[in-house]
Amino acid sequence: MVDIRTEDDIERLRQVAVLQDAEIGFLHERIAAMSAELEKAKKEKQGRLQQELEAVQEHLAKLQKIQFGASSEKRKKDEQPKKKKKRRRRRRSGPRPQPDLEVQTEVFELDEADKICPGCGDPLGEMGDCTEDSELIDVIERKFVLKKVNRQKYTCRGCGHIDTALGPEKLRGTRRYSPEFAIEVATNKYLDHLPLARQVRRMERQGLRIDTQTLWDQLDKLADHIETTYLGIKHWIFGGDVMGMDETSWPLMKKGKTKNWQMWAMHGRGASFFAIRDSRSGKTAIELLEHFKGWLVTDGYQAYPMAERNSDGEIRLAGCWSHARRKFVDAESNHPELAEKALDMIGELYEIESRTRDPDEGWKLLEWRRKLRGEESKPVLARLKSWSESQRALPRSAIGKAIKYLRAMWPRLVLFADHPELWIDNNPTERGIRGPVVGRKNFYGSRSRRGTEVAAMLYTICETAKVCGVNPRDYLRRVVMNDIKSPHTVTLPRPIEEVMATE
Repeated sequence: MVDIRTEDDIERLRQVAVLQDAEIGFLHERIAAMSAELEKAKKEKQGRLQQELEAVQEHLAKLQKIQFGASSEKRKKDEQPKKKKKRRRRRRSGPRPQPDLEVQTEVFELDEADKICPGCGDPLGEMGDCTEDSELIDVIERKFVLKKVNRQKYTCRGCGHIDTALGPEKLRGTRRYSPEFAIEVATNKYLDHLPLARQVRRMERQGLRIDTQTLWDQLDKLADHIETTYLGIKHWIFGGDVMGMDETSWPLMKKGKTKNWQMWAMHGRGASFFAIRDSRSGKTAIELLEHFKGWLVTDGYQAYPMAERNSDGEIRLAGCWSHARRKFVDAESNHPELAEKALDMIGELYEIESRTRDPDEGWKLLEWRRKLRGEESKPVLARLKSWSESQRALPRSAIGKAIKYLRAMWPRLVLFADHPELWIDNNPTERGIRGPVVGRKNFYGSRSRRGTEVAAMLYTICETAKVCGVNPRDYLRRVVMNDIKSPHTVTLPRPIEEVMATE
């Protein structure tokens, strides 16, 4: 090795200098390359961080909207601007008709002391049937009564045989509370979302001393009388060609901890059915959909494709445009131009769909739908597909997720255009879940497995009655009384019975 500090040979020193110069040049090139790589890595990392930041900001905005914003999915653009009109003098509206209220007539007369004419002092006489009439809406407070039941005994003077008159009808396994009382408790909780503890306090104010366990016992016995109808409603829904399905959480409260079970909702043929299970897995979906054959309208949850694969082709999945639209609504605040284009085209689909429900000519409804969807919906679908395939968006952004969902669900979303019996979305099923969700917010779920079963049965009865336009209390009363008189009787709401009679 040459020591340049002591070397005297000029030639050798020149060679060393050339070598060192080459090495220094190589090192400069290496430093420049490494600097470029470092700058590139910084930009890539910064880009990833920027994407993550935007995704977090969009998610935060979505959570804030869920917590503090309005629950409606209506966009501001969808709201029709109100035209300014000249202010007119407001007219007093007349009394609203009340055809469903019981009419009670109360006659008011003058006191004897006032039946003297103030002008001449002669007695006043009635003007025949002439009265001054008006209406007054009043309230009669509900009250609880203790009925003493005396069943008359009879005896035969000849042989001594003793017979006793029949008493009032009761729920099986109960002694002191009437079926009407149990129906009152059930409708208060599962129709009006009133927890049992709150019912106890209200009953105490009206003179009835009772506890929540007694009220629960009445619900438990009541469920025994509606179980057959509950299963009959499921059988009725499964007999149709199209059914919607969705799920939501249902807490099961136990000592020390609360587990999140799932309420599965099924809707079809003008009825709603609920089942509460301890899992949201595909295995549970397979178990619930056993024996169903037909179209199943759902969102993109992966449990439903598992059930479809397990059904040997008997279940066919269709998509829900409401779910696809909802994702673009969530993205509209951060990506208004892209989201607005998609939402406008989806809005066209819904506008066309609004005209498929009432044909102007005397064709059959399915034929009308097939023609209208083929002529008007399919061109809109083609434009929407072409638009989605041409878009490039960050995959973790809200608009990127919306487009990705649209592409992934596209084969299912377009099926309604070729199959007139299909719904465009799963909104009927989601509307049926609203009642149980409000109840869940009021009494926080169930306290036992039997509680989940009772809740599923009574929600099925109440929501099916609401869908059919029947008074839920009256329908529940019919179900219970029919089962008391003839056990294991299936009682369906009147509109469903009319459909069954025409099929």
